[in-house]
Order: sequence, then structure tokens, then C-alpha cells
Amino acid sequence: MRDTRTVEILYDDQCPVCRTYCTKVELAAPGDKLKLVDARKPGALMADVTALGMDIDEGMVVKVDGKIYYGNDAMHELVNISKAGWLERRLFGRRGLSSVIYNLCKSIRNILLRMLGIRKIDNLKDPRYRS
Repeated sequence: MRDTRTVEILYDDQCPVCRTYCTKVELAAPGDKLKLVDARKPGALMADVTALGMDIDEGMVVKVDGKIYYGNDAMHELVNISKAGWLERRLFGRRGLSSVIYNLCKSIRNILLRMLGIRKIDNLKDPRYRS
């Protein structure tokens, strides 16, 4: 029997699409815990991601068993460990298609944030996100 684990999702809570998606994620393995981490608030995971040079404005982050997945890889991993629906599995379950769809979603997100007047997080430039 495997130990339960905590899966962390680092996402933009001010983005309505990101917030809606992330709050609906359910992990498939019984006992696993999901922790949602707002990327707009400085913290340990945000400091780690920033130290690794990952621009949170360009991709979400999923941390599983100490391993950090970024962007398309994060979405792909999340679909594989969650109770993702049929459409999510078709779009993000295979790496090639997942990459194309993820980049399209990221572009739409960036346009939406501009339209709503929501500023970028800019974690690579903002000293609050460094440890």
C-alpha cells in the first residue's frame, strides 16, 4: 500500500479560468490531498519556482512527491493523477496534443487578463518571490 501524498497546484487565483479549473480538480487516488497555492502570494513553493527560473505567467505548476512540473508538463501530470473528464484526457493526456492545446489556453488566458485589467504576476522580476 502506498502512502498518501499531497499534490500542490500553484495557480493564479485572480484568473477566473485558472481559479474555476483548479477548484474543480479531484485527485483519483484515495487519501491524496490537494493543496491549492495562490501564485500571487509569496511562499515556499513560489520561491522554489522562481529560483528555478520558471515564469508563472507562462505556465502553471504542479508539485507531486517533491517533483515540480511546469506548463504543459504540469497539466499533463495533473490529468494523469486526477479524475479528469473524457475531454481533458483527450486534450491533455498525450504530450504532443497537450502542448498545442496548453499553449492555446495560455494565450487565451493572457488575453483575458489584459481585458479584465489584471496585471501579470512577474515573479522573475518581483523580489517578493525570492527566498
